[in-house]
Amino acid sequence: MTPFLRFILRSVALATAFTALQPSAWAGLIEEARRCTGEVQRLERLACFDAVFDTPVDRRAEAPASVPASLRSEQWRQAYASAGNPEDTGTAVYRDTGRAAGQLVTVAALGVEPPRPRLVLQCHNNITELSLMMPEPLKRERIRLAMGSDTMEWRVRDNGFVLSGGRGLPSIHTVQTLLVGPDVRIDSTDSAIDGLLFDLSGFRQAIEPLRERCGW
Repeated sequence: MTPFLRFILRSVALATAFTALQPSAWAGLIEEARRCTGEVQRLERLACFDAVFDTPVDRRAEAPASVPASLRSEQWRQAYASAGNPEDTGTAVYRDTGRAAGQLVTVAALGVEPPRPRLVLQCHNNITELSLMMPEPLKRERIRLAMGSDTMEWRVRDNGFVLSGGRGLPSIHTVQTLLVGPDVRIDSTDSAIDGLLFDLSGFRQAIEPLRERCGW
């Protein structure tokens, strides 16, 4: 149901309810509705109004998908481990996670509300992989995108949370094209990733230990 249609239905329901009310009941209804404005969260506030005016609305499309933590890979969990920390400012962050996910360099997208998508370079078991990790799952199996000077088709995996640029040489080649600029923007027909911007000013230095470990 579109926001406009929800607005129309709610307006009709309110008008019907107001017409049928006596003045004393009207005053009580207004007071209950006024208390709803104290709800900070949008969905809770809407639910309060719906309860007051008896206008339930199906919000399945509004609420974020509830995905069990078990569906997120260890690589994803390690990449998001620094989310919310003071150093999570959008610059390149290097971490050695050991056996969990190997060496990681993560860069959070700029200008996006947390939790933010992350560009992640990984060296694990001597295998290099460049990927884009998302806070919410993507719905496609493959996504075409342009990054730097290359246009590529990346594969969605790990239940939609990871968009992989491939393992080994494909990822190494992409990273080498990224090292020439201070930032990189992703262009794609998929609105979930189109326009994402990443600061690469400290990227070259951050990936040095990872490159040495993976031998390139």
